Amino acid sequence: MKTLPSFDELKALAENDPQALEVLRIEMSEEIIDSASESMQPKLRAQMSHINRVIASGKNPNHVNALLMKELMRQFDRFSTAINNPQALTERSATVTTLHPKRNEGTVAIEG
Repeated sequence: MKTLPSFDELKALAENDPQALEVLRIEMSEEIIDSASESMQPKLRAQMSHINRVIASGKNPNHVNALLMKELMRQFDRFSTAINNPQALTERSATVTTLHPKRNEGTVAIEG
């Protein structure tokens, strides 16, 4: 497995070659996922996919950091709930409304 470069090396990559830093992030993440148990790999891949979507939605590096911090705090809160009040994770209520499509009597012409 690759060793994480020093902070100074990562900083230099971020400043001079952000694409190489992104490649390193993905490669190292894949190595970690591949080294996990087979039962954990799908969960880790799903988490990685979510992280990638969060990163892609950022407008600039500072925005990405803020979004990732928000996500980390959300996950930390969920973890805290799992430890301190686990039943709260399964207590959900919802109102389900069945929607019926409007029945058309005849044909509809669409112009365009």
